[in-house]
Amino acid sequence: MENNSHKSKHLPWPLLIVMGLGGVIIAALLVGIVAINVRDNKIVYVVFSVIAIILAIAVSRSDESEDKEVKSLLASYPLFIIGFTFGYIAGIDFLTQTLVLQFVVALLSFALSKIHLCRQMLLCYASVVLPLIFFSYFDHLFSGRAMKDGNIEMSCFAIIVAYMGIFAATIKDNWFASTAIGDYLKTIRFATAAVSVVLLKFIQSDNTVFTIVFAATSFVIAFTLLRKYVTGKRLIGGSILVLLCCVSTAMYPAMALPMVGILLSFLILDYACLVIFSAAFVCGIAKFYYDLDMLLINKSYLLLASGALFLLMFYFIKRVTK
Repeated sequence: MENNSHKSKHLPWPLLIVMGLGGVIIAALLVGIVAINVRDNKIVYVVFSVIAIILAIAVSRSDESEDKEVKSLLASYPLFIIGFTFGYIAGIDFLTQTLVLQFVVALLSFALSKIHLCRQMLLCYASVVLPLIFFSYFDHLFSGRAMKDGNIEMSCFAIIVAYMGIFAATIKDNWFASTAIGDYLKTIRFATAAVSVVLLKFIQSDNTVFTIVFAATSFVIAFTLLRKYVTGKRLIGGSILVLLCCVSTAMYPAMALPMVGILLSFLILDYACLVIFSAAFVCGIAKFYYDLDMLLINKSYLLLASGALFLLMFYFIKRVTK
């Protein structure tokens, strides 16, 4: 299980929000002041980036008391933002290499820092940068034709599969108990869930492979859960209902992936990720209704039938788990 000994995790949410907004404002002001004076001098940006990240790591290594940790967080958080921003500006002409370097620096900063919230931020940033590396690489390789050639979609598909695999692996928290990320499984799940949902935008509505893979995955997860509660004829009947529900999500990629996420989140009662995937599922239904090349009346019938299946599955589960 995740370690709750980190005092910064118990800071009240209003204070965290104020600290977050304050850190962004401070970082933006400092970046703006430097940018006005430095202009296009890349070397100065590199120097400032290195100094800011080194200072951020040095400050974030102090975790002796709650009061000192909060003060350290107030300094290290904007310093990390400044360091990564200056690094991005300095390497904008070599975007792929810059993103790779920032990914590596984020992981190293995570390993060296001790403040829990800073480490959470660094993990989330690394999770976002990784897909950007693929996008930048293909855009450079194909000179802007990557989207037309389908390479971005293939990359998104691969990243989503990998990220959902990571999400599923974190369910076995005992695997990571002795590792540095053992206390950050919720953060990893949140980051992989959010990035996967965002990347759905690049998956075409007629991507049959994507929908089949995730609909089949949904069936396996749902069947595994069902077996814990029912046996015999009820298991057969429930399996048929589960299969039909999963097939209904295979009509559209924006419904197939969220269903997998909903099942996995329910399995470990991760409410934050459950909200993310549930919202994505609702958005997927709306997108399906207006985007699919089909008569509205036919799409209405499909959604009506799918809704009836899910309601029937709900009452079946409610009955057998009494």
